[in-house]
Amino acid sequence: MEAIRIGRDRQPFWDDYLIDTSLTSAFQRVMPPVKKECCFWFDQPNETFSISYPCIVKDGKGYKMYYQPWYEEDMTPCVCVIESEDGVNWFRPRLNIFKGHDIKENNIVIEHVKDGIFVFYDPNPNCPESEKYKAIGSASMLHPDGEKKTSLCCFTSPDGYHFTLSHPMTRYGAFDSLNTALWDGERYVCYLRSFHNIPGVSKETSLDLGQIYSHEKVWLYATRDIRVMYSDDFRNWTIPELIRFDDGYDYPLYTNNVERYARAPVFIGFPVRYCERPEWTKNIEQMTGYETKKKSTERIEPRTGRVSTDCIFMCSRDGKNWHRYNEAFLMPGYEDSHNWIYGDCYLAYGMIDSGREFYNLYTIDRHFSFGCSKPLNRYEMRKDGFACYMAGGDEAEIVTKPVIFDGATLSLNFASSAYGYIYVSVLDEKGDALSKGESVEVFGDNIDRQVIFDNGFELSDCAGKPVRLKFRMRDAKLFSMKFE
Repeated sequence: MEAIRIGRDRQPFWDDYLIDTSLTSAFQRVMPPVKKECCFWFDQPNETFSISYPCIVKDGKGYKMYYQPWYEEDMTPCVCVIESEDGVNWFRPRLNIFKGHDIKENNIVIEHVKDGIFVFYDPNPNCPESEKYKAIGSASMLHPDGEKKTSLCCFTSPDGYHFTLSHPMTRYGAFDSLNTALWDGERYVCYLRSFHNIPGVSKETSLDLGQIYSHEKVWLYATRDIRVMYSDDFRNWTIPELIRFDDGYDYPLYTNNVERYARAPVFIGFPVRYCERPEWTKNIEQMTGYETKKKSTERIEPRTGRVSTDCIFMCSRDGKNWHRYNEAFLMPGYEDSHNWIYGDCYLAYGMIDSGREFYNLYTIDRHFSFGCSKPLNRYEMRKDGFACYMAGGDEAEIVTKPVIFDGATLSLNFASSAYGYIYVSVLDEKGDALSKGESVEVFGDNIDRQVIFDNGFELSDCAGKPVRLKFRMRDAKLFSMKFE
């Protein structure tokens, strides 16, 4: 087994990339965020019908959150922005870029769009200043062949407020979702929605927008999926490829929310899982949110009242092959008059670092509760804490594959009960001990606890050589590790 070079990079325990599963008895578990409070109310006239796809952009002043309110009369959305310096206190800037809107604090930045607008700040050092803010979404514009078509298009802006429709990106895909883009340090990567299980079309084939909707009622029988495409210049893109999961399941995913994780060389995603019941049942009529579902069915489409959504967590080392947790990361919660409806659990794209041990995550709720204000709810998520390897009340072990590290110290992001513990051993490739016994007992709850060996063993003696790590643990969770 070839050793994996990890250097000094933080290594999350979210998948089995480093784990020798044949020697490991601890188990994986997804860890949901903790809901805290409503930190803003969307209550303007254009915000009480429905709001979609919030996404967060960090800039020099703080944070911008872009979102799409839908007007009830014509269902034509615009794009608006709210701002915050700390991620807790949000305000609506009075921009008044566009006139003629019945909004006291006009915060519209793009006036007319079709669907699914995503905004990000481009860190590519070669990006022109006039294009540092990019928005992508469904729009109609002239293509090079002279024909006006609906495509996934790019809007550009120098300041995050004044956007110009720039150019089409691709016709391959469905686009009525939050399609995301990022700069990975070498090229642009875009994750977008499409369909498979279309009669007569192979699962791998990417169809353009016209081909997809030439199939009558495609959304009734096809499976919503996520595809990835690449570009060097944000103008010329590869044909989208279907991303792959390691779990053997095939179910619809509506959004993707893929980003590069700030603390480790890993992609993460929080896709919304689309769950449509085939028929209206007595259970639906017993739910507390029955009236909301009924109104959605009557005013949008018959299927919407039968749909519920939740959110899952996935991670990837290369951005194309993904480890996916089928246990929900975020659920609609205890039934009330506004939830268990199409649009629940749509996490805002992006996380805000609290400066402490957690990130702030957000949802805009009451998606299909017509005629009422919408809350921006804040959640706290432990850093590296999206998932873990853990042991319950009985002792269990984690043994890694051979790894090659740099540095002289090892720190863990972990949590235990008072009864729990973690002990660490360093082994050679064959599994024989190198560390002259185990570390001192590690217990408590910390995102950066140094592992101590008090038996004369020096970790630095093993740096640059293939070793295995063994974690003997009880009633504890291991989120990540890092050598320094």
